Amino acid sequence: ANADPQAYGIGIKELWEIDPAKHKPGLVIHTAGWPLKPDTYGGSFLYHMDNNQVVVGFVVGLGYTNPYLSPFEEFQRYKTHPSIRAFLEGGKRVSYGARAITAGGLMSLPKTVFPGGALIGDDAGFLNASRIKGSHAAIKTGMLAADAAFDAVQAGRQSDELNAYPDAFRQSWLYTELYRARNFKQWMAKGLYLGTLMVGIEQKLMGGNV
Repeated sequence: ANADPQAYGIGIKELWEIDPAKHKPGLVIHTAGWPLKPDTYGGSFLYHMDNNQVVVGFVVGLGYTNPYLSPFEEFQRYKTHPSIRAFLEGGKRVSYGARAITAGGLMSLPKTVFPGGALIGDDAGFLNASRIKGSHAAIKTGMLAADAAFDAVQAGRQSDELNAYPDAFRQSWLYTELYRARNFKQWMAKGLYLGTLMVGIEQKLMGGNV
């Protein structure tokens, strides 16, 4: 598919019930850097949900070179930061989990169709790593693939490639979003400081047109 090599990360997520006095529905916090060193890619998120619940998570790129680095331990350190600890103190963890993440973005997308099937969502790598956001992409690509499959069935086709699916993706708002962020992972591989500077120039000043 003439794609760049895929990049991977590990994401750890916890669901907490917190003190109602600290709950701010709709608040979103994203961070980069600490407790990771500047040459290690990673970031975090904290989302205030309904019912006095927050989702807190930490992502570490699997390209780190320190063999002693533990993403789990770094996540525990992250939760001790005063700005994060302030929300969690007095609360309780309800559930937790972890998963691998495909984070290469648009430039690392493989061919998404093959005879009788298609790759959608994170299986293909539709994550927008700059926003740590992929659920919307999974839903959209699922819809596009379903439309292509429906048309194929209606036409009496079977076991061929659903080429209407990648064609529709390239005409969609999702392609526009991922194209704008297509160089994010490559820039961040340069390190936290230079990567953040170049991402800011590309996306804020140049509108993603670099």
